[in-house]
Amino acid sequence: MPMVAWIPNPHSYCYTVITMVRSIWQQSGEGIHSVDLRGSLSLLTQNIVCRIFSGRTFSDDELNGGITFKDMVSEMLAIAGAFCIVDYITFLGWLDLDGIRRRMQAARKTFDEFAEKVIDEHINRRRGKAQEEHRVKDMVDVLLDMAESESQRVEMKITRLHIKAIIMCDVNGISCQLTVNGRDILSVRIETSSITTEWALSELLRNPYVMVKVQQEIESVVGRNQFVKESDVIRCEYLQCIVKETLRLYPPAPLLLPHKSMGECNVDGYYIPPKTMLFVNVWAMGRDASIWEDPLQFNPERFIGKTMDLKGHDFELIPFGIGRRRCPEILMGLTIVELALTELIHCFDWNAKSEVNVDEFFGLTVPKKFPICARPSWRLSMNYNSVSNVSKDG
Repeated sequence: MPMVAWIPNPHSYCYTVITMVRSIWQQSGEGIHSVDLRGSLSLLTQNIVCRIFSGRTFSDDELNGGITFKDMVSEMLAIAGAFCIVDYITFLGWLDLDGIRRRMQAARKTFDEFAEKVIDEHINRRRGKAQEEHRVKDMVDVLLDMAESESQRVEMKITRLHIKAIIMCDVNGISCQLTVNGRDILSVRIETSSITTEWALSELLRNPYVMVKVQQEIESVVGRNQFVKESDVIRCEYLQCIVKETLRLYPPAPLLLPHKSMGECNVDGYYIPPKTMLFVNVWAMGRDASIWEDPLQFNPERFIGKTMDLKGHDFELIPFGIGRRRCPEILMGLTIVELALTELIHCFDWNAKSEVNVDEFFGLTVPKKFPICARPSWRLSMNYNSVSNVSKDG
């Protein structure tokens, strides 16, 4: 069988996605066992985000007290979505009855130590100028360049504290706008992309005819002897329809960022006074029978031949919001989802052990209540050992 003819740049999304494919294949014992895909999808997004801001991954790194990077992110997300009694009975705040304050302080300390470690690593590495010349700069490198520049044309000089704050914004979510509500950015970013991919794969397993159709489309574009490139994804129209249909039924965040009415108005017979806090329920909009035919049915064909996009131009489908407060990282999020989903269904046929459950779990986001567990079978004509050509530290 022919070997793979194309291996992506180690700094690209494709490289990290193929590394995930390799890991899944190894976890399955090369197609013998079923695998839990949730952890692999979460790790994929985590690694991509970490590469952007630091140039490397922290998956197995211990931060302090045996806590790993993944533990830190999970705790930040849990705190952000936890019920806090002080939000409703403010005078009890000094008691910290639910322990949220203690957890927040511990999480802040862990993150601060992590950010200090990242900055110190970059400073020490930058001292070896000979090794720096051919290395791709990450976000922390750029910020350090700005901090060290004597010709900064800004009113305030960038300090170590500013760099740590920006790292936190990059490490804690899918959209910087979420920090307005105190929602952690890295953990939300990691969760939303992996959640959407998991929902899409779940519906493909429940609708095998859709799976076959999209695999045939990908094969017509890519063939069966190589991995998928980013440029291939945009040529797969039916795949784009699947992503849109997934985001219609399962928007990663059911409520958009709150807005406040600037003046009094009347909406559908309801009087809205000025300065009213408004929430947009995109989860309900995607299941509204007055907007969509058979709204609870997963039917990607409804988008074929239509110009409806996900950028806020069509109010029926706004999973990322609209206008200036739209999710600023929509392109990154969609790229990760589309590339990961395409590679998973291009490289593997999937066999679920039982009927796929689509119950939802309540939180800041809407993940599946139960993760997907399925057995992969290698479907490409190239030897599956070609996946080993991807570096293990990807």
